[in-house]
Amino acid sequence: MKIVIAFIGLLTIFSCQQAEQRTVEQEHPLIISSQEEIKYAEGFTISQQENYKVLTIKNPWIGEGKTYRYILYKGEKPTGINADAFIKTPIKSIACMSLTHVSFIEKLNKENTIVALSGLDYVSSLKINEQIANGAIKEMGQGHNLNYEMLVEQHPDFIMGYGIDASSNNYMDKLQTLDLKIVLNSEYMETHPLGKAEWIKFIAAFYDEDELATSIFNKIEGEYLELVKLTSTIKDKPTVFTGMPWNGAWYIPGAKSFQAQILKDAGANYLWSEGNDEKSSLTKAKEIVIDEAYEADFWINQNSYNSVKSIVGYDGKFAGFKSIKNQKLYNNDKRLNDKSGNDYWETGVVQPQVVLKDLIKIFHPKLIEHELYYYRQLE
Repeated sequence: MKIVIAFIGLLTIFSCQQAEQRTVEQEHPLIISSQEEIKYAEGFTISQQENYKVLTIKNPWIGEGKTYRYILYKGEKPTGINADAFIKTPIKSIACMSLTHVSFIEKLNKENTIVALSGLDYVSSLKINEQIANGAIKEMGQGHNLNYEMLVEQHPDFIMGYGIDASSNNYMDKLQTLDLKIVLNSEYMETHPLGKAEWIKFIAAFYDEDELATSIFNKIEGEYLELVKLTSTIKDKPTVFTGMPWNGAWYIPGAKSFQAQILKDAGANYLWSEGNDEKSSLTKAKEIVIDEAYEADFWINQNSYNSVKSIVGYDGKFAGFKSIKNQKLYNNDKRLNDKSGNDYWETGVVQPQVVLKDLIKIFHPKLIEHELYYYRQLE
């Protein structure tokens, strides 16, 4: 009898716990969510609910602690939930403030949904340029100089933007007062090349193309990791540094940045891969870099400088660099359009395996058969 009473007591407790759990789940539906697997990206999450998805953005820019939340739904708009935007999917139209957003959308074969874009002159994509030419895509302006009147007229399902600092709230607030929805994209904050590419899953969620995005990303990841295997056993790693000075300062990728990661994956020894924990860039005086990079084997990513002559013309001290003497200068400007738009900054984010191939070919030319796609040797 004691055993039966104890058993009934346990059942009562268990039933009460279940009832309490159901009540909590009804009041807080996020508890019953299933999380989509995100392997490398640290800036977003996707949670699938019964009738909607929740996309969260963490650390949208340096120093911003707020988490942004977007609710994506197909049927009735969910109620009783706080969010920065509610968006019905699949979306039919979008405006983009960055060309990297365009490359993700085109990869998903949804370029016909783009109705406005920042920086039309700098677009490299042939498909997008065709839409621009026939008037299907409008110029929306940039930063704090957006064409609000045009955006109100087009009224896309939402505007995909990005933040740089707290001042970005100004344009976001302005868009919201005009009844325009804004969704932040912070792929540029990622510290791994595959983390950047994985944002295709974030964008695909608005089109209900999750499976397609996963398939595309898995292919990118597979190719990238196979290349990393090729360089993993290399012992003779050339030294490399990047960039050009600006007003006496030299902005270099931090040791924890995606640039440092891809140079490591390419089998190179990045000069400043240690001694700092910076995830974006840090500043060094030009004279310090000249001293530290003088004997480096390779020099890459010289910004708008397109020849050895122009680089040496900036500072005659560069003529003594080992990289210049051995003609080991490479810039990522092979794919410029007639307005100096650089495809590296447009599609490179969604093709990190191609960027990696270029770098491996540069640093270890006998290791793979490959024709440089984004990079070229400066003469």
